[in-house]
Amino acid sequence: MNRSAPGRAPWSNGDVVRLAAGVMAGAVVCGVAWIGASGHAELSDQTGWVAVGVAGFLLAVAGQAQWLLRGRRAVNTQAARVMTGVAAVTPAGGRPAPAVAAERLVAAEGLRHFHRPDCPIAAGHGWVPVSRSAHEAARRTACGICRP
Repeated sequence: MNRSAPGRAPWSNGDVVRLAAGVMAGAVVCGVAWIGASGHAELSDQTGWVAVGVAGFLLAVAGQAQWLLRGRRAVNTQAARVMTGVAAVTPAGGRPAPAVAAERLVAAEGLRHFHRPDCPIAAGHGWVPVSRSAHEAARRTACGICRP
């Protein structure tokens, strides 16, 4: 997967392979601990295997945490690119031009925010514009980027 391509997951193929390898390694270690502990009837004989099982669990969790952190980093990088684009189209005063009272705003069903039609987040989606009051009735709030 290409990280810079729009509409793609924030992870590369290598990230997915590393996730699978970490989870599989953790599962194998847990399985070995299970089998090792099952051969002993006394609790004192099983404690070492329990420690091995906990280590396997932590190995799997560490692989998932690394995967999530890589995704978060990629999303933050993309958000910074979007914000740079917004800064380039924002007027010199630092705030977008004030909204016209009768301006029609866009959003899709199920979204929490409504946007100006030219907002970088909404552009190109073909969402149907409706009034601000209709969005507010649907319990949506204004976008923090285009600030309608």
